[in-house]
Amino acid sequence: MANQIICPNTNCGYRGLAKRKSRGSVVVGLVLCLFFLLPGIIYFMLKSGYRYACPNCGLQLSVDN
Repeated sequence: MANQIICPNTNCGYRGLAKRKSRGSVVVGLVLCLFFLLPGIIYFMLKSGYRYACPNCGLQLSVDN
């Protein structure tokens, strides 16, 4: 994904860097692995990667696996 974004929200119009957030929670994944190994592994596989959002309005722009 490019470093610079232009927010597609007509009320926002932000130009700059996107905010990167992880898709899953490490704590939830560790608890699942601690008590239920297979669901924990599946959770980490499905929730790996990041999602990018506009830091001004919070609109999700894309998902990176």
